[in-house]
Amino acid sequence: MFLIRTAFWLTIAILLIPVDEETARQVEAAGVRPIAAREAMIVAEDALADAGSFCDRNPSTCEIGSRFGTTLAVKAQAGARMLADFIDDQLAAATPASDAGTLTDEDLQAPWRGPTPQAPVGDSI
Repeated sequence: MFLIRTAFWLTIAILLIPVDEETARQVEAAGVRPIAAREAMIVAEDALADAGSFCDRNPSTCEIGSRFGTTLAVKAQAGARMLADFIDDQLAAATPASDAGTLTDEDLQAPWRGPTPQAPVGDSI
């Protein structure tokens, strides 16, 4: 029922969007009289009132629709979980196992670059 209501209100919102002159000419050229905002609201109210009593008139259809929606939600959650696990696996495979880098111990030993040590000077006392 949520999807039907959402689609319904999106349709009404689209109908209420103002159009430019060229679009209005295209609608009239198709042989259709454009719908006014007031007409759209009247039709929306009538359709909503009718949709509100749909489950009273068709209880088995609503029950099956409810089961369908629940099944769809459960499958969507399972799919999202599978996608999240896949992404986690891909990120884990792309990340090196350790943060040690690729340098060896020999590479990490920098050569001495300080001043040359001088020979000790004898006691001058």
